[in-house]
Amino acid sequence: MTTMARGRPVLLAAAGLHMVTQSALAPFYPALFRAAYGVESLAATGAFLVVCQVAAVVALPLWGRALRRVPLGRLVTAGQSAAVLLAAGLVLAPSYTVFTGVSVLLVAAKAVVLLAYPGLARSHPRGVLPGVVQYVAVLHGASLVATLLGGLVVSVPEPRTALPLLALLEAVLLVACLRVLRPAAAPPAYGADTPAGVPGPPVRGAVRRPAVYVLLTTVAVYAARPYFTEYVTAAGTSAGAATVLFVLPHAAVLALLPAAAALRARLGGRQFRYGMLVAAAGLAAQAAVTEPVWLAAARLVFGAGLALGQVALDERVVAASGSGAAYSLIAVGQTAGLLLAPLIATGAAAAALWAPLLAGGALLATLALTAPDVSVPPVVRAGGGTPPGGSAGLSLVHPRKGFPV
Repeated sequence: MTTMARGRPVLLAAAGLHMVTQSALAPFYPALFRAAYGVESLAATGAFLVVCQVAAVVALPLWGRALRRVPLGRLVTAGQSAAVLLAAGLVLAPSYTVFTGVSVLLVAAKAVVLLAYPGLARSHPRGVLPGVVQYVAVLHGASLVATLLGGLVVSVPEPRTALPLLALLEAVLLVACLRVLRPAAAPPAYGADTPAGVPGPPVRGAVRRPAVYVLLTTVAVYAARPYFTEYVTAAGTSAGAATVLFVLPHAAVLALLPAAAALRARLGGRQFRYGMLVAAAGLAAQAAVTEPVWLAAARLVFGAGLALGQVALDERVVAASGSGAAYSLIAVGQTAGLLLAPLIATGAAAAALWAPLLAGGALLATLALTAPDVSVPPVVRAGGGTPPGGSAGLSLVHPRKGFPV
């Protein structure tokens, strides 16, 4: 049994916890830094997020190179071992500077788990689409959990006293890695853990194109996150209601994911375009209203569009990346987007707290209107037949000329 098949639950849990430590706590950092270290400047949060994402951008190509020589399970276990020590270091950090330095190392150590995504999607027993849906569900579920954890962190008199929970979760995950992700006898070949019948190593250009889409989508979505709670509380909404409003898009994504196969069958190659347009409308509406009821409706619209667009984009990503090592370029695009997002958010928020929402909506709309449609051919397994919801690969098709671009 391959590492992917044997370690699916552990790798999915690692991906979810990575979401918590990397970005899902972002809306709560301003309050954490104020309460724990007396740092009032919103720019300090932007700087913190920037240096963390720089660490991920630097670390991912190095992990990708290592994956060509070392089994994935061994790399994930090594990264998780470092994460346990670093998460404990966050608890003891005496200053904003030390907290930032430890967080940078933590992000770099945890980045390796991103490279498991293509294999996780392809190793799902029912096909690629269910694998993508499962992974997306884990990430958005992790965001819900992280929001609750973030609310706990900033609600206690001394926020750092809540951080041992994070260190405990990292330690539990390390135990699971040691038990399940046993290293193989020899390093895997390129594309190891990829089931029969899927494409081999991708063409370099085929990886670059979805990497650009991932980068731009990430910038648009995450630029709206760091100052959202500041935006709604400044308008008079309570901190508790702001937390609920923040998680509503993730709840909408999780509610819509079971219908992913039916929606793809109905929308076909237009799913990404429609999803991003709906998400853009949701973000723009949030910038225009502050009443909790209307803001909640706009958040749900944004989440529904995100569910459509993210599943469509991730199918394209999995098809384009033949292995975890090849996926490192797309992962760099994602983390580069996470790097650019706080820069854009901080600059926009300096003018108005609603401005990051409008900027994200404008970028999603532009991406939707300029991206070509995507054709989704069925996958044919080595033994014949098409798994439910499965797809071997996707190709971008020019909407007017009708040929791949």
